[in-house]
Amino acid sequence: MADEITIGLDIGGTKMAFVVADRQGNIHHASSLPTEAQADFALTLKRIIEQLNPLIARYENVCGIGIGVPGPVDSVRGVALHAANLGWKNVGLRDAIAELLLRPLPIYLDNDVNAGAIGEKLFGAAKGVSNCLYLIVGTGLGGAVISNNRLLRGASNSEMEIGHVSLDPINGLLCACGQRGCLETTASGKGIVAQALDRIGDYPHSRLSSKAITTHEIIRLAGEGDALAVKVMNQAADALGIACAWCVNLFNPSLIIFAGGLARASWHLLEKPLRQSMRARCLPLNDEAVTLSLSKLNDGALGASALAWHQEEQTDQP
Repeated sequence: MADEITIGLDIGGTKMAFVVADRQGNIHHASSLPTEAQADFALTLKRIIEQLNPLIARYENVCGIGIGVPGPVDSVRGVALHAANLGWKNVGLRDAIAELLLRPLPIYLDNDVNAGAIGEKLFGAAKGVSNCLYLIVGTGLGGAVISNNRLLRGASNSEMEIGHVSLDPINGLLCACGQRGCLETTASGKGIVAQALDRIGDYPHSRLSSKAITTHEIIRLAGEGDALAVKVMNQAADALGIACAWCVNLFNPSLIIFAGGLARASWHLLEKPLRQSMRARCLPLNDEAVTLSLSKLNDGALGASALAWHQEEQTDQP
């Protein structure tokens, strides 16, 4: 039905965001509450249900619920496999919620990055685009691929972990995953801070202070020409360009979408050197086919709400 709406829930490490949205991406309700990630799952589930059931009662035309969570997700079984920031391992979130709903509704669970990509496909920069790459450049670095209108899926539900492909496995900085030189150690919020701290001794005249280096300060001072800040941001842009070139040559997208706080805050610094780095490494035919764009959506819950519409589209396709 044209007037059907869905509920989207984005569960992050710090907050849970809820929206009620229609299939055009218009938001009819939005709310959020702290995640309280240290709480046990039973309490978190109770707090989720206390938000969902009043919305289901209020909006009789709700036809489904989409949920985005961090980390790998088995979307078929509805299981959050490893949401480290929440302390979750093999949590059957979909079925746990379904048992407590006011009325039966289909629930679609997926990784939050995948949900963001689907949101852009239905409502944002990738609307009408069949082949695209979605990169979140924030505290960390992650991605998703849509190929021929279908979301790329991997054997262990951990596809497109682009942040943990190593550029320098010998001399690179140590990553949280245990490897050295991962893209995330250079091209992410925590990566640019780590790079600045590692190099600060070589830049005695930098206005960055080792006691207060933040992504905000690095971006601000790079814009003012501080040599260390400029070096770190150019490194990040070069690394992102390399990552994009790999993905362009592998997946041949027509669009690369950049989302996440770091991408948005520093696009004026990243865009030109990133493009140059990517072009230098792309096959010419693939490079000519692709364009770059910032994401149009800035609401993870809206992306989650799109999971239901996306599933409907996939079911209708042969």
